[in-house]
Amino acid sequence: MKSNGLPVIARKELRDHFRSRKFLLIFGIFLIITIIGMVSGAAQYNKDLQSYNDRQSVADDDEYSMGFGWGKPSIMSIYLGVSGLIVTLGAILGIAMGFDLISKEKETKSLKILLSHPVYRDEVINGKALGGLMALAIALGITFIVTFAILLISGIVPEGDELSKILVYGGAAFLMILSYFALSLFMSTVANDSGKALVYTLVIFVALMSMPMLLNGPVMNMIIGEPPEYPEEAICSNTGYSSMKVEYSVSSGDGVFEEPKPDPVWEEYQKRSDEYWNKRQSVSDFITLISPTMNLQTISYKLLIPDYSRMMSMAFSSAEHDGSEMPETDVFADIFKNIIALFAFPALFLGLAYVRFMRMDIR
Repeated sequence: MKSNGLPVIARKELRDHFRSRKFLLIFGIFLIITIIGMVSGAAQYNKDLQSYNDRQSVADDDEYSMGFGWGKPSIMSIYLGVSGLIVTLGAILGIAMGFDLISKEKETKSLKILLSHPVYRDEVINGKALGGLMALAIALGITFIVTFAILLISGIVPEGDELSKILVYGGAAFLMILSYFALSLFMSTVANDSGKALVYTLVIFVALMSMPMLLNGPVMNMIIGEPPEYPEEAICSNTGYSSMKVEYSVSSGDGVFEEPKPDPVWEEYQKRSDEYWNKRQSVSDFITLISPTMNLQTISYKLLIPDYSRMMSMAFSSAEHDGSEMPETDVFADIFKNIIALFAFPALFLGLAYVRFMRMDIR
């Protein structure tokens, strides 16, 4: 006998979410603040664009091409003002939707009644997860449609590349919110009541939000050790710190100077320093990948801040840069690993929630 429990449960959960005061309140706050942020961002963009056009009327664009902030403003900067909101309120929205999906059923004993009907157990957990996923997709879709409408009303039309970045950012934001929904759903299957499920979820949420503190200061040094000490024998020159010790001696009779000899102390310091910063970057990348919040922040920086990726490549490049032209970077390839991590996190916890629910003893 084939059961149609999955679509029925999914539709019921979707209706319940949009009838829930909790969901509507958080989503309403989320949408209102997003609209305010977009309106102020669009006004600032038009102001920056007017300043750019005024500069163009008195000077060639090439005159300002070497400096950041002098080029044409990007539409993506408008979304930068609401990215922090999406990280915080979006995560709270996902948590609020999932922490009591199973635990509330256990508390009210309605789960036993539900499973007494001709419905498979896996259809229950999958239906609840699917209903929450659809509710999140609709809520975030409405939000981004409204933000795009604000752009058009303000006379701002995204071009092809900018539109692609907006869509990618919207998808990444959805995956981040879905990650916390999946986490709270798993905790709802683990905990005996909704209060404990919420506490467990919030503890992990705070831990993931606090991870940026691990990337700086003494905590990072505790993980990978102290950075190498700067050698006192280092020689300061006009172009920075020289990697050569200048030892001149006049050759007999011809007045030709010998080539500078490499300084072994400085070479050893450079080697140890490179190893330290490579290890630090590896730990930083790993911590970023396991946190949905930091993944979305990384994606937002690279997509929304003009020339962010190129500035970072210049800042951490060991090669000298003459300032005439910045190296080009593929932004989408640069954030590929973060997108994969955002897919992996909800998939992991949805899978754990499924396994836990299937093995749950319901009495």
